[in-house]
Amino acid sequence: MFRPFAANGDSVVTLRIRMRTETEPILEVCDVSLRLGGRVIFQDLNLTLQRGERYRLLGASGSGKSLLLKICTGLLAPDQGQVTMEGIDLATASKETLESLRMKMGIIFQGSALISNMAIYDNVALPLRYHRTSSETEVRARVNEQMDLFGVDRKFDASIPAQVSLGMRKRVALARSLILEPELLLLDQPADDLSPEAEQRIRQILSAYQQRRGATFFEVAGEWPHDVPLPDRVGLLEEGRISAEGSIPEMQAYLERMNNKSFHA
Repeated sequence: MFRPFAANGDSVVTLRIRMRTETEPILEVCDVSLRLGGRVIFQDLNLTLQRGERYRLLGASGSGKSLLLKICTGLLAPDQGQVTMEGIDLATASKETLESLRMKMGIIFQGSALISNMAIYDNVALPLRYHRTSSETEVRARVNEQMDLFGVDRKFDASIPAQVSLGMRKRVALARSLILEPELLLLDQPADDLSPEAEQRIRQILSAYQQRRGATFFEVAGEWPHDVPLPDRVGLLEEGRISAEGSIPEMQAYLERMNNKSFHA
């Protein structure tokens, strides 16, 4: 259901309560505020992700999209507010609980965030070696599967990230992010630096994974979605908060009414 959020928190709270009665969210961001270097990044920001949905958050460059993903993973603590995954507060969770929750997350940062002094192969294998007690034979089989799936050129297995292209680093990051079969995938413009053909292939792989796993996708982007399948909901990040969210038709109509030419198709 489309909702333009009021400046106060009333309509946000109402929406959050209604969603709990329908299905338990996988992730909730409640009244989050963040200030960096004297600049307000977020002010009473609220977001609820339902299990199995595809959510696309649109925002201009510098609006804080990447920072919000870091807050959602617990890598960055907000000044105020709460982030919960499966009802567990990331800020107060024990180290063991937080690690367990992060095993259910797959994260693609805009710059790929590969370990710079680690070989491409070892970057992809890292989650298995760190979080699982798999044998190296099992690790190799799974890494081979993921790298082949995302079209990572195997001649770069022993190369470090700086020795491969930006597009190849993105493929490696995607292979690494899905290797533990996460329930929640956080995507920071995952198709950047890819050719149109490669982008289409990546989108197809992600869509097939989402359908098979029933995973939740939370993607941040600077452009209106044209890929297939389209997201279930689109949100608009403006002035430190999500100013409106709804289905594709609802958000198209809203942006046209607001004469917002930056995002609508």
